[in-house]
Amino acid sequence: MSVVTKTIVGFYTDNHNRYVFLDGLACQDLDACYASLQQQLSLPSYFGKNLDALDEMLSDLDWIQEEKIKVVIMNPDALLSKDKKKKNDFLAVLNGGESTKLEIVYLGNEATVQ
Repeated sequence: MSVVTKTIVGFYTDNHNRYVFLDGLACQDLDACYASLQQQLSLPSYFGKNLDALDEMLSDLDWIQEEKIKVVIMNPDALLSKDKKKKNDFLAVLNGGESTKLEIVYLGNEATVQ
């Protein structure tokens, strides 16, 4: 008989891709974005939770086994709605990462910057 167990990983993998989800409704400030990315990207506990540290982490990503990482942004207009001044910088870090493994996918309209 098969046993089904629940494993909390925070991301989805399929066909050598890791799908990481940022929901703008849940990520209305930078702390929520950092927490979500830290869990789903398996960022180390010493991750500095600032944009420079995030940029540095996204440039490496060698610890991730999957060939590609697709960050799926849902509800992009709500993303960082409580931290609007940081939204441009945050999106620039996500979109400007040096890693060839990283791809940003927007569901709906691409996030509008203020």
